[in-house]
This record gives sequence, C-alpha cells and structure tokens, in this order.
Amino acid sequence: MPMPVNRIAYIDAQGQLLTVRPDGSDRNSLSAGSVAGGSGSAGYGEGDGDDAGAGRPLGGILAQPAGRVRLYSWPTWSPDGSRIAVSRIAGASANDAEISVQSLEAATGVGGAVFVNDAPLTIADGTPHYVQWSPDGRRLGITAATPQGLTLFVVDADPADGDVLPAAPLPVRRGAPLYFDWAPDSKSLAVHSGETVSVLRLDDDFARFVEQPLARSVSFRTPLWSPDGAQLAWSAPGGDGEAIWLGRPAEPDYPPLRLAEVEGQCAFAWSPDGSLIAVADRQADHSPAYRRLRLLAADGSAEHTIQSGDWTLSFFWEPAGSRLAWVALNTEERAMEWRIAETAPGASFDANANDAGANADANADDDDASNRAVAGLGFSPTGEAFLLLAFFDQYARSHSPWAPDGSALVVAGSQHYFAQRRNGSGGAGVRIYVAETGPRGALRDIAAGSLAVWSTR
Repeated sequence: MPMPVNRIAYIDAQGQLLTVRPDGSDRNSLSAGSVAGGSGSAGYGEGDGDDAGAGRPLGGILAQPAGRVRLYSWPTWSPDGSRIAVSRIAGASANDAEISVQSLEAATGVGGAVFVNDAPLTIADGTPHYVQWSPDGRRLGITAATPQGLTLFVVDADPADGDVLPAAPLPVRRGAPLYFDWAPDSKSLAVHSGETVSVLRLDDDFARFVEQPLARSVSFRTPLWSPDGAQLAWSAPGGDGEAIWLGRPAEPDYPPLRLAEVEGQCAFAWSPDGSLIAVADRQADHSPAYRRLRLLAADGSAEHTIQSGDWTLSFFWEPAGSRLAWVALNTEERAMEWRIAETAPGASFDANANDAGANADANADDDDASNRAVAGLGFSPTGEAFLLLAFFDQYARSHSPWAPDGSALVVAGSQHYFAQRRNGSGGAGVRIYVAETGPRGALRDIAAGSLAVWSTR
C-alpha cells in the first residue's frame, strides 16, 4: 500500500478523521475504515499543568444525539507517514464510554486499538491523550488520565493481528505535570514529571527501564533531545538565575553547558540541524504568551533576538530549518497571526545583538516578513488548536503545522477579516486553512474542522 505523501489529517465538525490534499481535493475518511479493537489492552492513563489526580471526566464531549457514537481527536502521523495514531471515544454516555488510542493505516483507515483507558477520563478538556511516535515508528509514548493520576506509557504502535492480545502497556512515569521526548535512537525518553528532569533508558525488550536523574526545575515544560541525540536541553536554576542547560546524558562526566539565562517561564526547540535553539521567555503571569523570542547558537557562540516586547504564543521550526514560524498576538485586532523569521546563514545573526537593536531592526520596515501575517490571515484558534499552540514545545514533536516542503502552514480556527481577503479564503465559522508562506502567499479554505496536522513527508 503506497504511503500518503503531502496530506493533511483533520478532525471534521462531526468528530470524524479524514485526510485531504492541501488544495482541498481527494478527501478520504479514515473513520469508516477502522476495525474497532478495544478489549484486552487496558492501561493507565501529558499533563496540562494540573495537580496529580484523576484527570478530567468526559462531561459534554459525548453530548451527541442518542445512540452509540464514535468520536476521534488528535491525529498524529507516524514518522514515515504510513500510519496515524488517533484518540477515539466510543459510547452512548460518559459513564459507559471507552477511550482508546487507535493505530490506523493512513491510506485506508484499517487498524485497531493499541491502548485503552481504564476509566473515561481525559488529560484536558477535549484531549483524551498526548501521543508521540518513537522515531523508528515501532512504539508510541502515550500520556493518559486514570483515577491514580496522569501516567506515561510505552506501547507497541501496531495493533495485534487476529485474536492475539496486544502487549501490555509499559508504565513509565506517573505524576503531574508530565512531559516527555523520545530520543532519536528510540531507546530512551527524556521526562519532566513534577519538578524532576530525568532520562529513562528502556531495555531491549521494552519491559523495564533505568532512570538517570538530571535536574530539578519548574521553569519549563518539555526537555528536548538534540537531533543527533547527543545532547538534551532543559531549564533549571544555576549561576545568577534560571538558564538553558545542554547536557550529555550518555556522558555523565561531561558537565552541562550553561547556554543562556532566561527570565521566568520559558520554552525552547532545537533547529532540525541542531545548530540553533529557539527560546521564548519573559512569560506574563496567568498567560501562555511570552514577551521575548531569541535564537541561540547551540555552542554558545552567538545570540539573536527575533522580537522583544511583542506577544509570542508559540513557534515551530520549518522542516528544512531555515525559517521559524511563530504566532504573534495582534492586540489591536484581538486576533492571532502567523509570522516568519529567517534563520538561514544569510539571515541576520549577530553575537552582539540586543533587544533594543533587534526591535529597531524589526520595526524599521513594515514590509519585513517578520511583521507580516502569513497569507494575510488573522485568526482565532479552535479549542484544540489553542491547546496545541499554548503547549507548543511538546506538540511540536508530534503535530507540526508546517508542510513537509515548507511551502505553507495549516491553521484550524475562525478567520478575522481585518486583512485583505485572498481568493479562496472565504467561509465563516471554524475552518481548516492552508496559508502559503511565500511573500504573496495565498490562503485556502479547505474544510470545516477543529484540528489539523500535516503529514511528515
């Protein structure tokens, strides 16, 4: 079966899973193709910042017409694009609902359950699980809610064949908040649970693990492996205050590098080639947005401020690594905008850059791409899309909005019309938009839906 290339998976207005081409053609429903496996893989249940506990009840998620329903959410493409892991809620009421993670063929929708919750609880409103594929595509890291609290599990990514029961999920860590990242070799997980940052190394049979504690911190969410797996980035106190640290977990005698100081809560992400780390900090109280966005050379040799004083909600690296897409808050229009910052070697990257100089450069030319909304789009995200943006340092590993070739971004939300209308951008309500990232990028309205994610290839 050929693997899908350059397709968008999305959840439609009826809670069903579909894929579509970026131009809105060749729509394919995967909900009908799934073979509903459920029994036999009971397990425990990404923290959204809640205290450890039972998670959130289904509540109004099943406020649907009478009769048994199947609702899908949070599709996640496998690294090779051949499969999609997706959360599914099936039942007639919140009390009898079964919540599972299904692993489906991306071309046909055929597949079944690889994880089933013990109880009908979610990790956040409208969010049954957080799921991240291992880089080799063989396993899934799944965070789910149970009466005992949030728990991270590792499970086989393919559903069992025939009457064979799926392998029992391996419980890795319980606690809240809870964030994790697979190592590039698919044999270790970096985990931030509560205040503890650690590396969990799994044995060859994925039956047990050994923990290596690294630091204690509450100033960030997700520890992130470098693309080559040699280094791990986290934030923790040290020196004169909080800082970004780069450690080498496989070389315990190698002292962590104090890369740069951060102010307050922060979030960060490695560039695809590992040469840069984008960092957002100066987060306002009771807000998911940050007031500063910088690029740091991973060897500590240089720093460049993209913006300081504006509001940055999130950012995502282009797959090729030459650009950074970030979400700015347009406070005058009460809308969000995607913007693009160039990060290629030819772009400005000055070791002596400071906030004032960066702002002066950014404001010198209103036509600068970093000040323009991509495709002229101002939007309000859907609830699911807002959660993805607010916790972007975790979701960037599993739900990138970028097209594989960097030509466009996919957006789920309601359009604001303060910008110039583009051909094909009409359509009221909650929609899925494709916003081209070129200087005169077009905006296409391709579907009604609540969440969308581009394929990995």
